[in-house]
Amino acid sequence: MRMKLSRGWITKSREIYSSSMQVCGVRGDSTNAAKAMFWQARKGLSFVLTFETERERNAAIILARKYALDCNVMLAGPDDRV
Repeated sequence: MRMKLSRGWITKSREIYSSSMQVCGVRGDSTNAAKAMFWQARKGLSFVLTFETERERNAAIILARKYALDCNVMLAGPDDRV
């Protein structure tokens, strides 16, 4: 199973779930930080995705983590690593 990032018909990234992948909400002072998600597909390849609402961002994080668990991979953010 893969995670795919597209803009319209153009695929920006298509990555297989792996333990090195990170997904988390962006933290910051601005109001846009609450609507943004950080995705590091692999070392050297990362994206900040901005959503219309906080609810959409949270749903995207939950779905990404749910499908990763189906592949026996635990997605976490940089501060969540043990």
